[in-house]
Amino acid sequence: GLISDAVSPQRENSMACVSYPTCPLAMAEAERFLPQFADKIDALFAKHGLAEEHIVLRITGCPNGCGRAMLAEIGLVGKAPGRYNLHLGGNLEGTRIPRLHLENITEPQILAELDALIGRWASERNPNECFGDFVIRAGIIAPVIDSARDFYAA
Repeated sequence: GLISDAVSPQRENSMACVSYPTCPLAMAEAERFLPQFADKIDALFAKHGLAEEHIVLRITGCPNGCGRAMLAEIGLVGKAPGRYNLHLGGNLEGTRIPRLHLENITEPQILAELDALIGRWASERNPNECFGDFVIRAGIIAPVIDSARDFYAA
């Protein structure tokens, strides 16, 4: 009963750590934040004509990364209650580290940024180009080639 046609492709490709109230390291919500956030991402996909597409989305409540945000096309890392770092540029396979795009932002700020980026992806992407590849090709974010050197570099 876990697999259902009623589950959107985006929701199938989203994950979060347990965060509050289970983890004492949590600085922001993750598991309880994800369901309504995934609904809002689904709405953005529908708005831009991408209802059957998905982006690998991971949310973690702290920098320890149990939600695997550092292996996602879009990774949210909790900074404080209701605030996250937005990382972009991972790939579908989880073999490329995303880079910090915006720091310490709220859900409305995240959604506004993703609305613009998803809109660009919908209109400017190459055939079969995933979101993480697009944000790198379009120059929105530079790829992390050498993690020790590139991860924090702007």
